[in-house]
Parts: sequence; C-alpha cells; structure tokens
Amino acid sequence: MRTAQGSPPTGRRSRVLLVSMPDRVSGLDAVIRIPSLGICSLAGSLAGNEVRVLDLALARGRLGPLVQSVVSRFAPDLVGISAMSFQYDSASRVARLAREALPGIRTVLGGYHATLMHEEIGAGSDRDLFDFIVRGEGERTLASLVERLAVGGDWFDGIPGLSFRSEGGFVHNPAADLLPLDEMPLPDRSHRVLDRGRFFGLRFDSLETSRGCTLGCAFCSIRRMYGRAVRYFPLERVRDDLRSLEQRGAQGAFFVDDNITLDPARLAELCRMITAEGLDRMAYVMQASVAGLATDHRLPRLLARAGVRWVFLGIESGSARSLAAMRKRVDRDDAREVVVRLRRAGVCVIGGLIVGNPDDDRAAIRDTYRYARELGVDHAIVQCLTPYPATETRERLLAEGLVTNPDDFSRYNGLMVNVRTRHLSDRALARWMVLHGLPLYFDPVFVMRNRLWWSDPGDAPVMLGNNFRFVVEGLRGRLFHSRHQW
Repeated sequence: MRTAQGSPPTGRRSRVLLVSMPDRVSGLDAVIRIPSLGICSLAGSLAGNEVRVLDLALARGRLGPLVQSVVSRFAPDLVGISAMSFQYDSASRVARLAREALPGIRTVLGGYHATLMHEEIGAGSDRDLFDFIVRGEGERTLASLVERLAVGGDWFDGIPGLSFRSEGGFVHNPAADLLPLDEMPLPDRSHRVLDRGRFFGLRFDSLETSRGCTLGCAFCSIRRMYGRAVRYFPLERVRDDLRSLEQRGAQGAFFVDDNITLDPARLAELCRMITAEGLDRMAYVMQASVAGLATDHRLPRLLARAGVRWVFLGIESGSARSLAAMRKRVDRDDAREVVVRLRRAGVCVIGGLIVGNPDDDRAAIRDTYRYARELGVDHAIVQCLTPYPATETRERLLAEGLVTNPDDFSRYNGLMVNVRTRHLSDRALARWMVLHGLPLYFDPVFVMRNRLWWSDPGDAPVMLGNNFRFVVEGLRGRLFHSRHQW
C-alpha cells in the first residue's frame, strides 16, 4: 500500500482534479485572495499521478465555463472537491458541472463540512452528486482511494476515513488515525491552474506549521476534525516550504495554523529560524490569540523581525459574560497590552470580535465597536456568533430557539446573522452591527492611523469601497456575501 507520500501502484497513473471553492470569508476579499493550502497538500500526497489544482477563489469571471473547460480538457478520473460549511452549495454545483462536462466521472467531497456532516450528506438530496466522502485529514485517505481506483478496485471498506456510495446508501468506514506530520510531504503547488494569490498588492501564498488546538472554544469545530490535540510540523519542513514559496516568486505568506500561538516558545523558535535563514525578506500574516502573545513580551518584536507585518488577533469580546459563554479566556488588560506591543513593533493589528451572544442587546453591540476603538487596533472585523455544525454553540442555541437559520449554510460566513439574542431579532442584530460600525469604519482619525489601509496606498480607494459595501450589504442582511458568478 502507498504511504502518505504516495507512489503509483502497478496500475496506471490516475488523473485527479482537486477543486477548492470560490466563497471567501475575510470581509476584505477586495484586497486579499489567499490561495487554498489544503488542495495543494492533497496534491503533495498524490506523487506519481497526474494532478491539477483549481482554486476557484483565484478565478475571475464566470466560474461554470471555467470548471467545465478544465474538466473537459483534463478528463480526470476523479474530481476532489474541498469545502467548508458555507461553501457546500458551491461544492454541489461544482460536482454537477463536472458531471455535465464528463458524464460518469467520479467525485469525492472532503473538508470540514464533509467531515462534520457526512451522515447528513450521505442521506440528503445531494447524495447522488458524490461517490465518496473523505472525513478528517484527507492526504492518506485520498491517496488510498486513488490507488484503489487505479487498479480497478470496487471495494472500499478497508480505507479508514472514507465514506462511499453503495446500493443501500452510503457506507461510512471507521475514522482514520491522525497523520504523523513529520512524514508528510511538502504541498505541491506546481499543478495549479490559477496562481494569483494576493495580499495588498503582494504576491501571496499560504503554509502551515501545525494542526489542531487544545482549547475548548464553544463556537469552534476544530476538535471534531483533529480531536483536542495539536501536532507540529518539524521546523526544517517549514523552512523548506518557505524556501519553495520564495523560489516560486511569493513575496509573502499566510500561516493558516489553527492556533500558532498555542506554544509561545515554539513560535519564538520559528521566528528565530525565519530570521536566521534569511526568510524574513518575505512578509507574513498570521492568526494569533491574546493569551499566547501575552505570555512573552518579546514575541511582538520577534514577529516583526521575522517579517510578520499583519496579525489577525482573536480578541472576541470585552464582556466577561460573553467570553464565558464562548468559553474564551481573554483578559482585557492583556488584550490592550498585546495590541500596544504589536503596534510598537510595527505590526498591523486586525482585531477579531464577536457579537450576537444570547444576552447581547443594542448596548452590547455598541460597546463592542467602542472597545475595538479603545484598544487601538488598526482594523476591526466584528463577526456574528455563528451556529457552525457540530459545535457546542449550535447545540445550545438550537435548544434555546435562538437559531433563525439552521439549514442555509451558504450564509454561515461568520459575518451574516443567523441567530437572534434574548433581546434582539436577527434583523435588529444585523442593523445594529452596521449602524454601530459606521462611527468606527468611517472615522477619519481611525482611517488615517490604520496601517491596514495604508499597507498598499493604491488600495485605499478599494478599502473605502469595501466600507460602503459593509453598509449596503449589511443593511440587506447579506454582509460580505460571496460575489462570484457561475
């Protein structure tokens, strides 16, 4: 059998098309397009096969003709489709388009939504669109599936982490073990059909240094993917991946780790390695927790020296009651100190906050935006509490009757409102998010001191347009809904 690295069996080489969805969630998609890492990691596990990687988030124009053109020209044996919950509608559409272009083609769905909702998908109205579902980490499971198909096998019950369609419905094999990350090959980005990653004018890519998180945030589904555990890639592999990105012409990269600040000592070691290897020539973005950065006051300067120019900082809330409901531990004093230290080091701070907790009223929404201003972050992204599948938050809100949209996952982008509170309807919640956001996003003083706005001065008009989009789409209840066209 083939390992995670993959080598073709004695059968023929397989042609595999891997597709990631166009729906994005940043709220800054006018200036940020980060390439999907997941499908490139899957491509790295399929060495010896013919692989194409189609990242629809990097596409321009109508997507339907593009998908069908790639499928018709490449004629893959298998189309792998990766999707999060808010991308599931797009995943179903891609499967339909692929089958229209090449009748009889086999499709496999993977990613977070497939993992968390495989039973519902296998019994749902779209069940005939997918022949297989890969649950959990896909590299080894997908490689085993491709190998089995290459030798003409039609028995799939021995592949852990795989669900497959049979005459009696979907069969769900036992879950696969977590992968040993020190044996994982590098992502293979050479097979991209599109390669247009961008972050404020810089050519950007993505990479990871770890998987998983040990924290128990009520709104997060990471534990259902990896368990309550964290695993680390060897720093030598991270170094090699960064060098490969630099050789490909990347000017920067986004660390997609679930919680890169979980081990502050390792993060410091990563920064020193980047600096020592001369890889600080590139610019970096990462997501960080307040608690992780608060443990070592030297970290902000180490990050800056390593080339980290932007940090998405998970602040979540200034309300002790809301933090307790989300099972988050964020000290207000720590949050303020971390923001100050990062900005003094020259790092742009993008603060992430959440409203829509069960006890939130209009004053709580107002106070959240005021808190962002008081903290002094460069930019604030205020999300609405979202009842993502298989989370404690979803179970609790459903039980209390506070979920107003339990089924249309296309609205689960983290920004659109799908809940009500004990004091506000979903429409009122959406309205107050916009109206209390106006004094922040259109404050000239806030804009002038905002390093995010001036990351690329040429993008300032685009950022202004993004603010107007926040108002128009927010009042319509479709805040930063994906604007791609099929």
